[in-house]
Amino acid sequence: MARYAIATEDKQARRKAILDAAKTLFLAGDGTLPSAGDIANASQLAKGTVYLYFRTKEEIFSALLAASLLDSLKELESVLSELKGRRADKVASFIASFVSIIESRPELLRLDAISYGVLEKNLEAETMLEVKREFIIALSHTASMIESVMKISAGRGVLLLMRTFAMTRGIWQASQPCDIDLLDEALALPVLQPVFHTELTEALNEYWRGALAS
Repeated sequence: MARYAIATEDKQARRKAILDAAKTLFLAGDGTLPSAGDIANASQLAKGTVYLYFRTKEEIFSALLAASLLDSLKELESVLSELKGRRADKVASFIASFVSIIESRPELLRLDAISYGVLEKNLEAETMLEVKREFIIALSHTASMIESVMKISAGRGVLLLMRTFAMTRGIWQASQPCDIDLLDEALALPVLQPVFHTELTEALNEYWRGALAS
């Protein structure tokens, strides 16, 4: 049993080293996916070892995205378990924590932006379905906690979360740097390139207050 435990720990450590190296390289790069060879070098593992854990580089980054999403949901559940007081206060605290969690994981939205066009198209169907299944289970659990804490009907929590993620994606994309030199000064308005943290917080507060009041 002891040898099996050590072997399992070694495998988990190698897998984590691969994902950590992939994240570091991706965030330092130009948005394209680093090669498996670069990830192997950065994780101080042989390229063949990397392929023992992941069949393709897309699978590596799909796993990284999945881990980031699942960890975010776990953090949100921790926040939800501590919420007290009026619903309005709970909503404000929840959204502030949500924005903070998203900002603490810069890889999440960058990988999400290429998930459909790059990652999923290069995944085996079985792998993609397993990733989605795990996410749906976790999302449903978090949604149930939202329904309990906010005292809303069953099914509303999933809608709130999915729409929250959709708004987050859109605002993040709108907030990305653009070449102001190519724009007429009269068009270079803050609305064309909002500050992500501020705009997301305000937009989600407006949405949640309206949704929960209806």
